Amino acid sequence: MKDLGHGANINSMAKEYNKNPKDIIDFSSNVNPKVISGLEKYIIEGLAECRSYPDINYTNLKNNISKYISVSQDFIIPGNGATEIIYLLMKSINKRLAILNPTFSEYERSAKLNNLEILHLNLDIENKFEVNMELIKENIDKFDSLFICNPNNPNGKVKDLTELLKLMLENNKLLIVDETFMEFVEDEEKYSLVKYIEKYENLFILKAVTKFFGMPGLRLGYGLSSNKDIIEKIYHYKEPWTINSFADTLSNYIFKDEEYISQSKNYYIQERQYMLKELRSIKNITVYDTDTNFVLIKLSTKSANDIKVQLFKEGNILIRDASNFIGLSNDYIRIAIKSHDENELLIKYMKKILGD
Repeated sequence: MKDLGHGANINSMAKEYNKNPKDIIDFSSNVNPKVISGLEKYIIEGLAECRSYPDINYTNLKNNISKYISVSQDFIIPGNGATEIIYLLMKSINKRLAILNPTFSEYERSAKLNNLEILHLNLDIENKFEVNMELIKENIDKFDSLFICNPNNPNGKVKDLTELLKLMLENNKLLIVDETFMEFVEDEEKYSLVKYIEKYENLFILKAVTKFFGMPGLRLGYGLSSNKDIIEKIYHYKEPWTINSFADTLSNYIFKDEEYISQSKNYYIQERQYMLKELRSIKNITVYDTDTNFVLIKLSTKSANDIKVQLFKEGNILIRDASNFIGLSNDYIRIAIKSHDENELLIKYMKKILGD
């Protein structure tokens, strides 16, 4: 199978270096380490539902999402992870797409597979990955849709996109925003554009359940839009029953677990500060600010692959080599923020390898 260049390649790395995959701590995968209380009970309930086909219209699931984000069910498109929605969206929009890089590679891959014309625009890497509004204005006639991730992967910084949304509306362009990691942000309500979904048809938002709720294997995400034309096209291409009974059943509980949501947000507010402080005490690296559950780092004395291999061999730690993100060199790595004990272990080995 082709290497798609994502994190979490534990098995292949373990095989190469003769390690047990279960011994590896995966800092390459950006997933909440906290587990929903009662998960086992919900899974057993979902297992009982597997005797029947899922509801082809996902009525219960959409209702649960609707209550969680305060958006009408009519504007919610559930998917087998946010990735399914990305690929369906690429089939459903006009042919010219601009992508703000560096960012998640599946935007480009899905666009290429659907023969879209891709215009690569860059975030201002030298200025903390700021959105370059002048660059977008200069190229406004060269695209029909603009794709941006907020908070952005791989640098993790959230941006106020209201000015960008205004520009897209003024020029009748579609703004596509991936808010997969938005729930990790302390001031989520301030930065999320979900509040504009019902007002503006020129806006499409991607969300994922599995990152914040710590279950990437569940494969549950959704798209939001009030653009009836795009919604109809997506459902024209969408395969039936792509969301399983486990995801549907879990949606009855996870969105209502206010304690889990609150504890997770508070944990990341505190742990981000700890990680940034400790990482910045290490020599020869640049640590970028983050608002989510991962940190981007630029190395000065080692390549990304060298430190990835060294951490794996010496500490059973897997990090993300970020050099394959468009616009980043082989000096960049990305690490997830995991449990405090695991984070301490990572810091220990990074100091050992890089010096403190």
